[in-house]
Amino acid sequence: MGFQKGCLGVGLKTRFLSAFVLFSSLTLLDAAPMLRLVSSTVGPIPVPTGASAPAQTVEAYNAGDGSLALSVSVSSATWLTASVGSPRACASTTAAATCLPLQLALNTTGLAAGTYTGVVTVSAGSNTIDAPQTVTVTMRVGPVDVFAAPGASRDIPVTTNHLVTARNTTQDGNNWLSLVLDGTGSFRFVFPYRIHIAPTADMSPGTYNGSVSTSGSSVASENVTIPVTMHLTTQPIAQAKPDQINLRLAQGAPPLVYPFDPIVSLVNLGQGTLTTGNTTLSGGSWIKPDTAVPSFISIDPTGLSPGDNTGSVTIASNAANSPTTVPVDLQIVAKGAPLLFYQGVLDNVTSIAGDAVSQGDVAIVKGEQLSFSPFTQAPSYPLPTQLGGATILVNGTPAPLYYSSYGQIAFQIPYDTSAGSALVQVQRDDGQISNTVTVSVVAHAPRLLAVQNQDFTFNLPDGSHPATHGDTIVLYGFGFGPTSPAVAAGAPAPAPPDSLAQITAPLTVNFGDSLFGANTTPAFAGLTPSFAGVYQVNVVIPDNAPTGLVNLSVGFSETRSNTIQIVIQ
Repeated sequence: MGFQKGCLGVGLKTRFLSAFVLFSSLTLLDAAPMLRLVSSTVGPIPVPTGASAPAQTVEAYNAGDGSLALSVSVSSATWLTASVGSPRACASTTAAATCLPLQLALNTTGLAAGTYTGVVTVSAGSNTIDAPQTVTVTMRVGPVDVFAAPGASRDIPVTTNHLVTARNTTQDGNNWLSLVLDGTGSFRFVFPYRIHIAPTADMSPGTYNGSVSTSGSSVASENVTIPVTMHLTTQPIAQAKPDQINLRLAQGAPPLVYPFDPIVSLVNLGQGTLTTGNTTLSGGSWIKPDTAVPSFISIDPTGLSPGDNTGSVTIASNAANSPTTVPVDLQIVAKGAPLLFYQGVLDNVTSIAGDAVSQGDVAIVKGEQLSFSPFTQAPSYPLPTQLGGATILVNGTPAPLYYSSYGQIAFQIPYDTSAGSALVQVQRDDGQISNTVTVSVVAHAPRLLAVQNQDFTFNLPDGSHPATHGDTIVLYGFGFGPTSPAVAAGAPAPAPPDSLAQITAPLTVNFGDSLFGANTTPAFAGLTPSFAGVYQVNVVIPDNAPTGLVNLSVGFSETRSNTIQIVIQ
């Protein structure tokens, strides 16, 4: 049934789960408040150079019991201040009757042209669930200056709090510039616009100028003129992903080590072939090539005092806009209790915030100061409930751990976790315990990882190892729920000659379109022998399955998995 015996993250990761690794007890709180924000992002807000941006408001409300006692703090963005207003009738949500307005003042008059990001942390009392949370505020100051390719388009997002009317002008008189509103609706309090730059295919390379002027808003500072410069080129255009890096580490944290790619990678938004050259790091000894693997970046807080440290990653290339520089901001804070991010408990495959996990699922929790030990992996089965000095509590019960690190821990949801909203905390071996966050737990939340062919190769979308009709393939994944016989969380699943642990609910495998594809029942669906929390589905590819690059998914009566692609010839 595939895979030799071993601990998840050792046997599995060496074959196909590299992404899995690369990266006082809880009392159930009765009558506890629960923090909710109507929005966790503000902007990007367009502001002319030297002008002041309009004030912003984000509403908070209590989705639990009791009452909220909120406070706000701002990161290193000196242009941003925040305060909590008096309770009032909610204006931007129907989820609650009363809201607390978080009032954001933006002092941008002294900012040079560029993009600025600030973070507001919204805290509450120690018994408040899903607190603290953050609001990210982005400002786009000054003119827009972009590179574009003939026949392609570029979009620059901006937001307003009111509908505006746009007047677009270009120096050459061609209609390559516009302001586009994304989405409409009667219940809207933020209006997402795009400055849309769309040169025609027959335009000649060169520099083109224009402007977008907005009017009609009742807030005068939202009526602005934004100069736009377009550099039209047939060369490659490099775009960094991400275009900025913001990190926060506590004093005493172990170094974080990243590969240059994907911490920063370049994609080509232009024509031709993009080739990269040398990468240069600047900012101080805290950002440097890793001593063990020089192609990796080490972020090392050793010796740094609380405060901000700025640096950059610069990548040379043959692009028209080379070199590409990505600013890096490292904030050092004092050592404190573990901090879990809001919606920071995620399934370990798709990792979509807010998605449910299943009983017995393999999940991750993200946060800060979760462990001060280096990355630590469970050595064997059964999985331990304490690893790297950290313990995860799910509704007060210690959960089995696959690995632990400073900012992320992988664990298994106990099978006996009640369906509904579960409470999660992290406790360190120094006695410090985190805030409480929630995650929705359901019976089934299937997620597919990979597909193994009949010849034990893995079926990849590149077509290097296709399958054929009549082959038996094995699907591996997480989140398929209870089995018979039942297996304790953290324990390896039984292997022959013992009875295999099969799932207890009917499952369908779909090849192709979810409505009109080929549906079939698997020969086996259950836990992979000798592994904890890993499921496999053995299925014969039906004769009526499509050929080529084929979508593959599985489904229970109430839910369906993510879709992955395989090749059938």
